[in-house]
Amino acid sequence: MGAAAVVLLGLLGVVGCATAPGQVSKIVNGRIVVTRAIGPDAYEHVARAELYAEEQRWADAAAELERALRYDDQAAEVRAELAEVYLRLDRAEDAAEQIERSLATAPTVAGYMAAAHLAEARRDEAGAIGHLRQAAANARSDGDIEAIEDTHLALGNAQLAVLDVPAATETIRELRTAAPDNVRARIELAALDWVEGRLPQAEAGLVEAVALEPEQLDARLMLAALRVAVGKAAEAKATFREALDRSEDSLEIAEMYLRWLSRRGDKAEAGAEADRLTPDAVDESTVETIARLERAAGRPERARRAAAEALRKGASAGRVALVTGGALDDLKDHAGAAAALLAVRRGDPDFIESRLRAAESLRRVGGAAALKQAEKALDEATQVVGADLGGAGAPVAAKAPVTGAPTATPSFKAPAGRADSPASGAEGGDARDDGDEPRPRDWASDLIVARALLDEKRGDVERAKRGLDLALQKDPDSPRFLLVRAAIDERRGDWQAALTQAERILRADPRHVEALNFWGFVAADHDRDLPTAIRRLQVAMVLNPGAGGVVDSLGWARLRAGNVAAAAELLTQAERLEPGDPEILSHLAEVYSRQKQIERAAATYRKALQQDPDERVARDIEKHLRALDSMSAAGR
Repeated sequence: MGAAAVVLLGLLGVVGCATAPGQVSKIVNGRIVVTRAIGPDAYEHVARAELYAEEQRWADAAAELERALRYDDQAAEVRAELAEVYLRLDRAEDAAEQIERSLATAPTVAGYMAAAHLAEARRDEAGAIGHLRQAAANARSDGDIEAIEDTHLALGNAQLAVLDVPAATETIRELRTAAPDNVRARIELAALDWVEGRLPQAEAGLVEAVALEPEQLDARLMLAALRVAVGKAAEAKATFREALDRSEDSLEIAEMYLRWLSRRGDKAEAGAEADRLTPDAVDESTVETIARLERAAGRPERARRAAAEALRKGASAGRVALVTGGALDDLKDHAGAAAALLAVRRGDPDFIESRLRAAESLRRVGGAAALKQAEKALDEATQVVGADLGGAGAPVAAKAPVTGAPTATPSFKAPAGRADSPASGAEGGDARDDGDEPRPRDWASDLIVARALLDEKRGDVERAKRGLDLALQKDPDSPRFLLVRAAIDERRGDWQAALTQAERILRADPRHVEALNFWGFVAADHDRDLPTAIRRLQVAMVLNPGAGGVVDSLGWARLRAGNVAAAAELLTQAERLEPGDPEILSHLAEVYSRQKQIERAAATYRKALQQDPDERVARDIEKHLRALDSMSAAGR
């Protein structure tokens, strides 16, 4: 149930037992606001509906709200809540009827919000924005701070969906004006200011947000990322340490910080910080934490040694193999990683993941023998998944995979779905929610993606596409399958088909960061509709501030559009956020080339080649280096 229902429940106690509900006065933000109470006989049903909604028992919640309306058919906000529940049940026409009756009874914030959600469900973004504008205006008129925040954030989000960054900026500024102490407004406005190049304003807003709410980790992490991007390394380090302190040394934040330190060359500092954070004892309960910290600090050999010690102390062979495999992959010993992972026996709880990870390592090794072994590993995983699922193909519960990837935001990482890095079946993400209980992991989908990538590596692109297309017949809106399919198309030169796949995602979810980034990057790379590419990448950057891959994509699009100055600023930021990324370095070298800094461009291209780029990026770098060498030889 929404905030409106909570307000309604709170109002009932002052109504008494009158037959017809009267008006109730309340003080909101220092002002007297008159609202309407719901009928006392409806109270029990609304309260029960709220409990059902918390449990996501939407049909039961709808039934209770319907009963409440039999006692009080003039309860406009209850009708709006019923419309919201109907939308959860895919009963759009019933929702539309309730919204119409709700607004006819009284033009409430809840009614306009429900109307906006209905419009979004019908993919009528313009209609949603209109309703949200009215909801925001009503909230400002009422002076209800919570409603003001909810409506303005929703309106800004809808404006981003139609790629209108200036309008979203204006909306969040209105929120900050109406609610001067609102922390969320400052965080959202900082992301918008960053993408539009107002870096001092973005930093000032985040500093204010942290001052207003010292425990606000989102603000601290964005502030750290912004300071990294603008070259304020000392201040960024201090901000990271403050975030670590406030988060009680969160492992995800620690990984992010250590990885950045290590990649920028501060190896000693990263090591010292890892030493401080690493548990003293190595055993089954600590080995994964130790390995993640050591790998993030650029010390995978220590992670490997910790895994060996944990095994001697009785740690699970499967979990130790996953840790060892990850450390060996970091050391570029992909064959060794595969061997460690393939040693996990059938029946081990981590057997399926061990085979997926082994296939990924073997795919990196390449060669007919390794790829054949990778196929066998996937066959073995498929047999076990089929047995666990009874052939049904549904998700099964899984332990959290040992990926070593940070999950806090901003991530500093390029989102999955870049043209060069589709979501990997072997790195399916953390299989846990915020709590301790494992959530189901979709091993069947992991296997579909892993097979497609393996088929592509073997040169059988048509088979890779067929596998994904069969999966899409069963799940046509899967962003994961669509992005991997798009990435394969793009790598094989069919970039128009790749854009079409990404468009399918964006039609269903216009704020899907990975799809926005993929479409914008590929379109820019092929000089296709650069204004739209830039707007989509701006929205992706607002939604995921601090992601170096997105900043790079936007900088690349700016460069392709001929704005060298803006491109230089963004690509410099991206390189600071993702030090040593070969593709970002190659884009930065192109900027130097455009600026006639030939020696600097050549040096940057050579640095990129030293960072183990993939084949496509390496070929592009070598082509540009030959061109620069020719220019130098000709004396230009």
